[in-house]
Amino acid sequence: MTTTNIIFLDIPTALPVPFSPNTWKVRLALNYKKLTYVTKWVETTSIASVCKSLGIPPTSTLPGGTPKYTLPALIDNTTSPPALLSDSTPIIEYLERTYPDPDSSRALCAPASRALHALFEYHVAHSITAQLLPVMVMHMHDKKTLQDRIHFRKRTEAAFGKKLEDLELRGKDREAHWKKIEDAFDLLATFMQAGGTAGELFTGSNLSLADCILGGLLLTFRYTSPDEAWIKISAWNDGKWIRYMSALEEWMAVV
Repeated sequence: MTTTNIIFLDIPTALPVPFSPNTWKVRLALNYKKLTYVTKWVETTSIASVCKSLGIPPTSTLPGGTPKYTLPALIDNTTSPPALLSDSTPIIEYLERTYPDPDSSRALCAPASRALHALFEYHVAHSITAQLLPVMVMHMHDKKTLQDRIHFRKRTEAAFGKKLEDLELRGKDREAHWKKIEDAFDLLATFMQAGGTAGELFTGSNLSLADCILGGLLLTFRYTSPDEAWIKISAWNDGKWIRYMSALEEWMAVV
């Protein structure tokens, strides 16, 4: 284990574990690289004020020009001056540059692979993540802290102009929507099989940025919707995703 002085900012939930796919993406990377860190838990309503107070940069700018702050974020006090970072992929790229593994085969995202990883992230974002709200909105709401539930409801209902409960698809429409998501997982399974690697992960037995992306999303399904989403996903592709999650298990510690 590499001794580092890292503070990792994540979002608390009503569960014993977090479930943001983007914060899990970085947590998997930190654990895989065996870096020492502590977690600072920040409720959604406090993200902007906490990030500003710590000097963490915004991840983007809203249409009106207001800075937008999101998690994950990371403060690396190992370096002087400390590194202050936001946004999951830039954080992982920083960790790779700053704490490279002596074994190059264990690289999460070698520079030559970054264009492919960006393409993969785009595919997952549009074919899976963007499809979640109509079948996951109440699952996600119910697993948030009480304070974050209020904020999530207010923000989402304002954005869509309807009650959260009315955003949920039901009956045949719900099953058809799940089929679209299943088709996206079918494509991922086909790609992974074409790779011909011995292990369950994208590059065999070593973690990659693609695994951090997909693993974080699967953890969201498993923790927020164990009684629907995870049951469905577990049955897809001959149990591929159960085996995949088992391969990630050693890097799932929450500290």
